[in-house]
Amino acid sequence: MKRSKRHQTRLISFIIILITVALLILLSVCLYRQPSLEVRFNAVTSWLSKLENAVVDLDTHIEILICLFALYIAKCQLPIPMGVLCVISGMVFSLPNAIIINVTFLSFFFIVKYIEGWWIGGGWAMMILNIRKIRFLKQWVMFKGTGNPYILVVSRLVPSIPLGMISKLYGSMHYDFMYYLVLSVLGFMPRLYIYTRIGSVMYNPFSKEFIILIMIIVAFTGITSLVFNIFYGIRSRQMTQTLLIYSQKQKYKIVL
Repeated sequence: MKRSKRHQTRLISFIIILITVALLILLSVCLYRQPSLEVRFNAVTSWLSKLENAVVDLDTHIEILICLFALYIAKCQLPIPMGVLCVISGMVFSLPNAIIINVTFLSFFFIVKYIEGWWIGGGWAMMILNIRKIRFLKQWVMFKGTGNPYILVVSRLVPSIPLGMISKLYGSMHYDFMYYLVLSVLGFMPRLYIYTRIGSVMYNPFSKEFIILIMIIVAFTGITSLVFNIFYGIRSRQMTQTLLIYSQKQKYKIVL
């Protein structure tokens, strides 16, 4: 069992590293050949430049703001990537205004999901934490039933962890609301800035800045996923070994 878990952890880690390195190499090649790409796709960049000028000249930013808010409301129940919403805002508004808008609407999303968890419960997150083989995660996340603030911040940083799931979990634990909101926004701020920045340079996807931002996202996603997988593998093996020791001493009846 222990060798099987170790093999599985190594296999997943190898796949994560392989995909991350492959994407970074591809983006590095694009960055190296960036001038030739701009020339080759001059028609595309010209069309995107005209589109950017048309958006800037729009007099309907209020309507766009309302539509964007509607998308955030839909995000509360639909699996719309938060990064996409931040990119859209960055495409339409100036970077400072887009960041303010995204922070405001993101706070609204966190508040809604927290209230859902308060009234309905932890949902899928609590169901996952109640699985016997990963109950060490529950003890770590629950933090004596009050919620772990470090886990809250880290969960906002890691792209592979659903925002709504964690929000409902902390709402179900009745975690202090103000701490929850501040830590959630602070934890997501690095990703929010990068996504919004990508939106501001989206009209020139062959620019050095755009490629570098994509490289940062790919590298950050790969590293955080790798660290999480390794940590989970180590803690899972430690828990399995501890349970086997107790089982041999016949203190607990364990079925693996």
